Amino acid sequence: MYNLLLVDDEWFAIEGLKSGVDWQGLKFGAIYEAHNAEQAKLILQQTAIDVMVCDIEMPGGNGISLMEWVKEQQLTLETIFLTCHADFKYAQRAVHLGSFDYLLKPVDYRELQDTVHNALEKVAAAHDAKQRSEAYEKVYSKWEMSKNVLFERFWQDLFWQRLLPTPGNIERALTENLMPLSPEARVLPILIGIEHWGKPLNTREEEMMEFALRNAASEMLLGGLPGQVLQDGSGVQFALFFDDPSSGNRKPQYDEIKRSCTSYIDACAAYLYCHLSCYIGDWVPLSDVSRLYNALIQMEHHNVTRSQSVLFFKEQPLEARETRLPALFQWSELLEHGKREELLLLADDVFADLRKDTNVTSETLRAFYHALLQTIYYVLHRRGISVVTVFPGGGLLDEASATRSLHALQERTQSMIETVTMHMSLLDTESTVVDKVKRYINDHLFDDLSREELAAFAHINSAYLSRLFKKEAGVSLTDFIVEERMKKAKDMLLYSEESVSNIAKAFHYTNFSHFSKLFRKYYGMNPQEYRRQFTEE
Repeated sequence: MYNLLLVDDEWFAIEGLKSGVDWQGLKFGAIYEAHNAEQAKLILQQTAIDVMVCDIEMPGGNGISLMEWVKEQQLTLETIFLTCHADFKYAQRAVHLGSFDYLLKPVDYRELQDTVHNALEKVAAAHDAKQRSEAYEKVYSKWEMSKNVLFERFWQDLFWQRLLPTPGNIERALTENLMPLSPEARVLPILIGIEHWGKPLNTREEEMMEFALRNAASEMLLGGLPGQVLQDGSGVQFALFFDDPSSGNRKPQYDEIKRSCTSYIDACAAYLYCHLSCYIGDWVPLSDVSRLYNALIQMEHHNVTRSQSVLFFKEQPLEARETRLPALFQWSELLEHGKREELLLLADDVFADLRKDTNVTSETLRAFYHALLQTIYYVLHRRGISVVTVFPGGGLLDEASATRSLHALQERTQSMIETVTMHMSLLDTESTVVDKVKRYINDHLFDDLSREELAAFAHINSAYLSRLFKKEAGVSLTDFIVEERMKKAKDMLLYSEESVSNIAKAFHYTNFSHFSKLFRKYYGMNPQEYRRQFTEE
């Protein structure tokens, strides 16, 4: 049942409204009366009103000022105005404030009943939206409670090479983490690369939607087959298919996996407002999962042209696959933080493995050298540093001498590590890509900023920018933009004569209530209260 508030300074007008409309038939359980704006405010503060039928002309505060107060209090109800005068200014102001309708007195009760019925449909839709929001909250809570810590720890250790992938170590880790796999199992990883969201999301909403993506991946990609969907420590989503000889389960074929990925991409765009691509790896033993994990991340990082696609690692050119055989993606952070000794040890391990490999060719050496160059370019770009500054004279381009032998390549690699780490240790305070993006945001607060625009400015993949920004800044791109806009809005409230609604529009907030709610979140009061309090002081 709904609650109704009738506001009119003439008691007989209220009596006429009460008797002229079948309120019970409209499912109103309670009818409240007020003869002026102050009485109406008291009722609105104490009772959840769904529909307010209000006279505009009243002594001691008219219906328009009452509606303004309702907006300031962020009350959710539908308002129908009644007036004796067909004044365009009144009607214009009523529409601006979001009133549901505007009727002339003497009111036609049948018309009023139809109008109230339509208003209730809007109220019911709002109630449904609220219930969906509450259901969302339950999903979020369920997500918090249902994390499988042990399973995720196993994969994180394997991905990040915290677990040395020897047969004995793998078997022990499987047992300790209660993994339903044998050491002989093979795994096919799929990286789910989020490209952009179809609507703005704050940090919590984005986390919830990522949880929904993982649920959908479990249903649509795995489809009951053995496997797991998880998020790694840097926020990347993965689906893992398992092929375990001891289980006797069916192993999915590549064309079947591709069809599932295509359907998943379409469904996520249609229902979860998310554009993404699927990067499908190969079937590998557990000992090779880390290498393929890093290769898929590199594959996503370098994909800036194909959106909402299904991409196979095995279909890349041979040089591209060899480029990613060593886990050079992990080297980027070590380079950036000047971890010289750790990098030199990693390089020694890589070249020791290459010496044991009878299939190494000159193409292998060139592929490794290109991968190392890409890693160095990436690190320097993140720090906003010119390659020429670190390597004057163009020595990096001397590929022939660097790749003439495995020994020559190892010496060149060691030299480059020494040079970059020494330079980075002197530039810890230098501006990063994130700093540049922050400055760009502050210079374009009045623009309708998007993640794609910022990624284009930074010349990196949009999904990678989001993860990098959150990692470096501690907040999501969306939350940072909102916070900076609220700071600017605060200054405009204090030092300009612009109306609150114009300030909201300046930042592309067409919904005034949403803008007011965001402002209250940061400053503890709505914009009108803030301007009134601090300008009076």
